[in-house]
Amino acid sequence: MTVRSVTIVMLPKIKLITDSGADLPELYKERYQIKVVPLTVIFGEQEFKDQVTMSREQFWEKLFISKELPSTNQANPHEFVKVFQPYLEQDYTILYVGLSSQLSGTLQSANLAKEILKSSRIHVFDSRTASLGVSLFLIKAGEMIRQEKSIDEIWKQLDQERTESSAYFILDSLTHLVKGGRLSRAQGVFGTVLNIKPVLQVTPKGTIEVIERVRSTKKALQTIVAKAKEQKIDFRKKRVAVAHTPDDDKAADLIAIIEKELEPLEIVRGLIGPTIGTHAGPGGLGLLF
Repeated sequence: MTVRSVTIVMLPKIKLITDSGADLPELYKERYQIKVVPLTVIFGEQEFKDQVTMSREQFWEKLFISKELPSTNQANPHEFVKVFQPYLEQDYTILYVGLSSQLSGTLQSANLAKEILKSSRIHVFDSRTASLGVSLFLIKAGEMIRQEKSIDEIWKQLDQERTESSAYFILDSLTHLVKGGRLSRAQGVFGTVLNIKPVLQVTPKGTIEVIERVRSTKKALQTIVAKAKEQKIDFRKKRVAVAHTPDDDKAADLIAIIEKELEPLEIVRGLIGPTIGTHAGPGGLGLLF
C-alpha cells in the first residue's frame, strides 16, 4: 500500500490594526479583534488618548461646555513600534488600515515604524478616507481574514474598493475644519457668512473639499444621497455607513433616505469620536461607502 504524504499549507496569521480616526464601532472591533492606536486630543493644557482616557461620550460632553476648540496630535512612530512589535514576535502579518494620509500624519508614522522594525510583514494601507469610511475597509478585511484569504488577496480587494469609495457629509459649522487646517479660511468664512449648509466630500485623494452649498438641512441630506447615486454603484451589494454626532437627530432622516434611494446591503451607524469630532464639531453627519 502506497502512503501519500499530504502537505498542509498554513496561511499566515493576520492582525488588523487601525487608528482612532476610524471611529470603529465596538461591535466590529470585538468581532474581528482589531487593535486601535489612539490619537491625542488636547483641551487647553489637558491631553487625552482617544478611546483610552477619553470616551466618545466624554469628548462630546466636554466639547459642548469648552470655551476653546480642542486640537489633535497624530500617533508617533514609537507608539506604532510598541503596538506592532509584539504581534511580529507572535508571527503575525500586520495589516494596518489608517486614516487618510492627507488628513493626518499618523499613516506616515506607521510607515516609519515599519522602517524601524525592518519587517516585510507589516502592510500599511492608506484608506484615503476618515471615520466610518475607514471602518468599512476594516470590516471587509476582517471578513476576508475569517475566510482565510491571503494578505495579497485582501490588499487587492481593498485597493479595488478604494477606487469606488467616497464620503459626503454636512456640518453645522466649518470653524473646526478651518482651525485644524483641513479647509481654507476663505471656504470657512463663505459658509458662515451666508448661513448655508455646505456639502463636503472626502475626495479620491483623501482631502476634504466643499462641493456644494444648499439652503436647508433637508436639501443637504437629499444632496448627499444624490451624490452617492451618481457613482452608478449597485448599493444592493454594498455596505454603507452613517457617521453622526450625539446631538444629531438628522441621522434617522438620512438613513430613511438611504434605505429608500440606495437600498444598501447593510448600513453601519456609528458615533463620531474625539479624533474626527475635534475637526468636525457638533452637528456633523456623513454618508460613507
